[in-house]
Amino acid sequence: MLLFLLPMRPESNSTSSGLGSTSESTTSVALHAMTQQVIAQVTIAGAARLLASNLADLFEAPLALLSSDGGAWRLEAHAFPRTSGVSEETRFAEIQRTPVPAEHLQQESGAPWTAIALDSVGSREWAILLPGSSATWADRPGFDDVVAAVSWSLAQVSNQERAHANRRFHRRLYALTRRLASSTETLDISSILLRAVASLVEAETGAVAVFSEADGVLAITSTLGYPLSVVEHLRLYPGEGLLGQVYESGKPLLADSAGPGPWRLRYRTSSYMLLPVVSGKTCFAVVALTDRRDAQPFNDEHFSAARIMVSAAVPAFSRERFRSGLAALSRVATGDVVTGLFNRRYFETRLEAEIERARRQGQDLALLLIDIDDFKHVNDTRGHLEGDRILREVADLLREGVRIFDVCARYGGEEFVIVMPAASETVAQQVAERIRSQIERRFRDESPSVTVSIGVAMLGNQMTPNEFVDIADRRLIDAKRAGKNLVRSGAPLTLRASD
Repeated sequence: MLLFLLPMRPESNSTSSGLGSTSESTTSVALHAMTQQVIAQVTIAGAARLLASNLADLFEAPLALLSSDGGAWRLEAHAFPRTSGVSEETRFAEIQRTPVPAEHLQQESGAPWTAIALDSVGSREWAILLPGSSATWADRPGFDDVVAAVSWSLAQVSNQERAHANRRFHRRLYALTRRLASSTETLDISSILLRAVASLVEAETGAVAVFSEADGVLAITSTLGYPLSVVEHLRLYPGEGLLGQVYESGKPLLADSAGPGPWRLRYRTSSYMLLPVVSGKTCFAVVALTDRRDAQPFNDEHFSAARIMVSAAVPAFSRERFRSGLAALSRVATGDVVTGLFNRRYFETRLEAEIERARRQGQDLALLLIDIDDFKHVNDTRGHLEGDRILREVADLLREGVRIFDVCARYGGEEFVIVMPAASETVAQQVAERIRSQIERRFRDESPSVTVSIGVAMLGNQMTPNEFVDIADRRLIDAKRAGKNLVRSGAPLTLRASD
């Protein structure tokens, strides 16, 4: 068969030498030396290779070590004895750890081989495969001691490997939680989580689908192994496809069968994991993983570790959803429905804060009060729907015309206001004139045309917020009286009778 490269039958002297031809004390010393070397290994794979080499010399026969996790048997290591005459390279040739059904553990030639069962190590069964019949080996003095020593050595290394893996897992889990704690965007959280879990289980392909409460659908926010652009347009409803089913049920799914993948051409295997990021009855996202680097299926250990890792992301997704909800509520509470700018309530609160900051830091503070000229005539001529459109377009031009840290708000009706921190009067006048000219150009071809008048005020000593707004209002009135479609700043041209 094509399980491994071994001689088709044992050497002629294999039954009369080796274990049976050595004294009991020599065998005991050899076993002790072997076990000490083996338990010094840090991985079960390294221990298997070392055991195969030592046992081949001890038995003076070619052999192999096999393991099984409850399904197919897999070749872990094989070796030839030093006395066989094969080269050192052949003695320790690399092998393909390919699963093979138990019934195939015999040579194509029909020559007998004996599988000697070892004690189970964790969830794995082990066996030594030797040439010849079972009687050839079982009757040899000290053979049972060798089997016991091999079983004990494998158990020790397995425990060490598991302990090391646990320490490594907890380091990864700690690193993941720290990175997620400092991430404030859903896209970052998805990418960090996907790469951490994929690295843990050695998956080469994966994706994260996050549920949008606003749209009621799952959207792919991060991918591994293929570009996000391939799937970022997809929208899945709860219950739709495997991702939607796992989201709806909140239950993880493991497909641990080998073979080619049935989903898409980009998947190499049919083994995959779907892991919901779930807290109670709330599911935030689903992580999908497939295609292990060694092309082997995911097992229960991979599944359990990945589930723990994914659960660590619940606080991050929960925090982000809460933050997004607060932002939405804040927009509703502070935003103007028609224009999308801040509303008057927010402006009044923000103006007080900016006045305090300007005085504390000794900086200038400018205020622009903007009014659409003859807006009532525009509404009466075109209708209120057109009036709302004009308000939105004027608001867009205001946003485009100011600095990134300036505050734009709808003051009421057709009036707008802009707070400009650390802006001199010259800068404020330039911004106001740029806004006025942009609006004039934008609506020049409409009938009636749309223009704005702007009043500019600068914060004075001991000036209250109401007095600050009143100065800007007076200058706006000056612009209106001077012919509209103008910017006015400096001392008011006309004072009210009450002044």
